[in-house]
Amino acid sequence: MVARLVRDEEVAGSNPVSPTPFGGKMYTVYVLRSEKTGRRYVGSTGDMERRFREHQGGRNKATRHGVPWRLVYTEEYSDRAEAVRRERYLKTGVGREELDEMGV
Repeated sequence: MVARLVRDEEVAGSNPVSPTPFGGKMYTVYVLRSEKTGRRYVGSTGDMERRFREHQGGRNKATRHGVPWRLVYTEEYSDRAEAVRRERYLKTGVGREELDEMGV
């Protein structure tokens, strides 16, 4: 149920979930915010619902300490390499500044 609520949540600046032209897989770059610590986490995945459950369940070493997490931003890509490039960019100083400017 939590995953459905997150999927339906409107986030300013996020791309709507849309199918790829030929029914291919979509890759999501996402930003989480810890409700416990206020810390931000950036990641990418081919299965957002599964990945979010892993974060909430404390199954990720990097995010275990910040549970519960709130999904605050997403971007969708049809190519995994593009999603990973964007994730890495958002983890740089310039990328973090961009997220700050967007209020994420």
